[in-house]
Amino acid sequence: MVLRRPRHRFVVTRAATLLVACALVLAAGPASAVRMTGEQLPWPPRPMFWQASLPDPSVVHDGTTWLAVGTGRLGRTRTTTSQYGGWVEGPALLSHTPAWARSGFVWAPEVERAPDGGWIAYYSVPVAGLRGAEDRCIGVATSPALGTPFVPDDTHPIVCPPAGLAPPADDPLASGVADLPATGVIDPSSYVDPAGRRFLLYRTQGQPSSIRMVRLTKDGLHARGTSIELLRTPGVLENPVMVDRGGWHHLLLSRGDYGGCGYTTVWRRSSKLRKGWQDATQHDLLTRRSTGLCGPGGTDYVEASPASANRLFLHGWVCDGVNSPCPATYDQRQDPVFDGKRVLYVAQLRWTRTGPTLGRWVEGPAWQL
Repeated sequence: MVLRRPRHRFVVTRAATLLVACALVLAAGPASAVRMTGEQLPWPPRPMFWQASLPDPSVVHDGTTWLAVGTGRLGRTRTTTSQYGGWVEGPALLSHTPAWARSGFVWAPEVERAPDGGWIAYYSVPVAGLRGAEDRCIGVATSPALGTPFVPDDTHPIVCPPAGLAPPADDPLASGVADLPATGVIDPSSYVDPAGRRFLLYRTQGQPSSIRMVRLTKDGLHARGTSIELLRTPGVLENPVMVDRGGWHHLLLSRGDYGGCGYTTVWRRSSKLRKGWQDATQHDLLTRRSTGLCGPGGTDYVEASPASANRLFLHGWVCDGVNSPCPATYDQRQDPVFDGKRVLYVAQLRWTRTGPTLGRWVEGPAWQL
């Protein structure tokens, strides 16, 4: 005979846990954070806000205000004085469309503190003369303060394939066919090495995708020479973020199709900045199964002291205005009826001798109609 444990004990325990979780949410108030691990209730975690999309987030803090920027017309922005709630829509990231661009639809912008104390934004926008209508080049813009729109350099992009735009700062991924135009570049990500040298990482569009890196001038406003290829894959690897920790260079990357729940966050590491990435072991960091989120990717890392304040910002799909991620079968291109949007999530990122691991989720206010 097989003895089975009565199920009513589990039901009572689970109900009690749910009541405790609900009490915590109500006690916290609409602008407070409830911090729980991914293995505790509520699960999946709540985003910072439900009402607006903010794909491919880049987040900075000036000591008073948090600014999050993302994909959208001239770049979407949201600000708050507390990362846990109160995020409000701000003005567009860019003051205007750069003169060399075909349109002002900004993809995956990055904001970084400038050496002079101001701020720098890197962004990609469509240009004429490349392989596809949505192929892009990367531009640079500056602002004296986070509350002021960034003014783009109208003279030329900072990184662009040789497609009639002068001066060409880069030659990313050769097409292999002489009479075809070059592919575009997207997903800029700034990186300053321990010696203070500035670099820009990015991805070439199309497949195979290539992660590349180019040296920047000290002010971060110009490329120095041509780029090097760090990694190439038959599928899609994008949104590179470089973090130095424990004597290793770590690359956080998004993998797969951003339009579905299978989009994931992975990482690799190498002891050398320019070598070793192609053969490095790839590890999962954020997946649908481990987080409960639909398409957890587009990450940005913010390091802080103490280390428990290190933050990983990311987006995930939610559908139909409900307090839930999109269904596992969601495909943004095939299922527009679900009306999905990518919203901002925040988690603690911990570092061990073997690499990064996900810590506690930082949760926003409870969803309300």
